[in-house]
Amino acid sequence: MYIGTTDSRGLMHCMWEIIDNSVDEALGGYGSRIEVILHPDDSVEVRDTARGIPVDIEPKTGLSGVEVVMTKLHAGGKFGSGSYAASGGLHGVGASVVNALSERLDVWVDRGGKTHHMAFRRGEPGKFADPASGPTPDAEFTPFVTGSELDVTGKVGKAVTGTRIRYWSDRQVFNKQASFAYDELIVRARQTAFLVPKLTMVVRDERNPLEPTEQSFMFEGGPKDFVDFIAPDAAVTDTWLLKGSGNYTETVPVLKPNGHLESEDVDRACEVDIALRWGTGYETEVRSFVNIISTPKGGTHLAGFEQGLTKAVRKVIEANARRLKLTGKDGAERTIALDDEEFGLLHIVAAAVGELGG
Repeated sequence: MYIGTTDSRGLMHCMWEIIDNSVDEALGGYGSRIEVILHPDDSVEVRDTARGIPVDIEPKTGLSGVEVVMTKLHAGGKFGSGSYAASGGLHGVGASVVNALSERLDVWVDRGGKTHHMAFRRGEPGKFADPASGPTPDAEFTPFVTGSELDVTGKVGKAVTGTRIRYWSDRQVFNKQASFAYDELIVRARQTAFLVPKLTMVVRDERNPLEPTEQSFMFEGGPKDFVDFIAPDAAVTDTWLLKGSGNYTETVPVLKPNGHLESEDVDRACEVDIALRWGTGYETEVRSFVNIISTPKGGTHLAGFEQGLTKAVRKVIEANARRLKLTGKDGAERTIALDDEEFGLLHIVAAAVGELGG
């Protein structure tokens, strides 16, 4: 199964996939607010103020963009690299798998001055005969027979855009004991807000209507604020923020229409934000990310930073070798290693990688 497990981890994985689609847009500079709502009926709703899923007919399939995204695996790329330039999905299973694993899923898209709506039952598009009390997966469902319909349910200002997705996980698939981990959601929302400066992340837990809770996160300083938040000791330096960007070409396997995998060169853009400071302690702490996803085992982005740090520190030391007395009593030159530089160092390395527009 694409989500790996049908326990609480699987439920959370599905939630991350929907949330990360909205975060992808924010990473691309679209949308500044994402709301996640846990409803009393065990459904999850994710709202954003980004561009909205495309509603026009996609030429290759003859389906609306909404239906393509919600029913076709890895469909984001069908709308060009500009649609989802820096994907943050855990494994890229996408909204289509979440849809297939949902007893019901509804999508509302604000785009072009209209609100568009489509509903699905276990991935199949159709219409629910909802009661006056609101949407429910228990309502009578009629699948589309001759063709899918994207309903227009209202009007909005032309400047209003965004996507709202509400889904009810299929309890025939997930364990009865599986539940959404609120504390884990809060940690992830706060972390995302740190890594995407000026993005507001709102989490509302309405599962207990008598005691609803809401937490909101927004940080102007990005990774710099993240360092200050997690710092375990007093600072002995300022917190520095470094930024860099570049392009490179990567050869990747691409699945062709004939079902064959073929190697293809892909031009990619990479941006890196690094925040670091030294503290009074002796422990080294590092947090590294690619497209806001934690990389606890590091990677080339972290290795590159460490090499650059060593080179920069050695350059400064060599320029001041006489004053710093870097030779021992025997006259031998002392060598500065990475461990020496990282005593008390707290650093965050966040890379964003995506295909170049085209």
